[in-house]
Amino acid sequence: MDEFANEYFNKITKISTDFAGRRKELAKSRIKMFIGALCRQLIDFKENYDFLIGSGNSGLFMTKIALMTYETLNITTPSVLNLPIYRFKEDGATPYNNSFLITYVKEQLKSPTINNILFVDDEIMRGLTAKECYSLILKAFPNINHLNATIIAENHFFEWHYKIPKVSIRFFAYSPLIQGLNGNIGYFIPQKLYSDIQQNMPEVKSYNQTMAIVIGGGIKMIENNKGYFDFDIERNLKTNLPNYEKQKSVLLTELKNLVKEGVKEYKEGKIKFRF
Repeated sequence: MDEFANEYFNKITKISTDFAGRRKELAKSRIKMFIGALCRQLIDFKENYDFLIGSGNSGLFMTKIALMTYETLNITTPSVLNLPIYRFKEDGATPYNNSFLITYVKEQLKSPTINNILFVDDEIMRGLTAKECYSLILKAFPNINHLNATIIAENHFFEWHYKIPKVSIRFFAYSPLIQGLNGNIGYFIPQKLYSDIQQNMPEVKSYNQTMAIVIGGGIKMIENNKGYFDFDIERNLKTNLPNYEKQKSVLLTELKNLVKEGVKEYKEGKIKFRF
């Protein structure tokens, strides 16, 4: 940033606290914007994706929302590939080696035809996880001639700095960054449920992780320097947290209704995109 952008950012960030009590309202708005962006691909552009890709904790719940959108539109759902990508090692600078996931990619896809793919995320800046996903697919299937790859995510000053032979990238932002307010979709989780889960599982430190557990059914973990999804984590919650299953059911119903609203509002022209 130059001095002007930095000054503006600092000033506008200070007012972000004014929205502290409206984070779930913002989450619902952003979810509907994402649904609208996906509807645009499926209805207006008539895209037919071979499969959906998600990465990390956000991938678990974003692909789930995408599948709900397909179902609401009565469109056959594609296969889903979620990858437990880690971007950096513990020093926060050294790139993490995710090559051990190549075998997993082969096992999950098993498709002789991979041409048109959709990567979904709650927000994107550098696109490191998307780049890792595309690279792993090409390594798993070296005979691929070309990949048409679409990305849908909230735009956090996104730039694509990578040259990946055989891959063409299109990017569609469902929303711009609201400075000072990050991880918005995760705040769909009610404050009480988040606090209860955190008390039972201190390793859960964010709404993003909680959203992955409740909506996506798992959480990204690492063991022996290898990332993986722990889909057994809910067992403790079902045992130790009264009414967890009921709260999850209520939240899933609310999310499905929100998806229906998003689809309806896009079809009625209430959700629009400038570009």
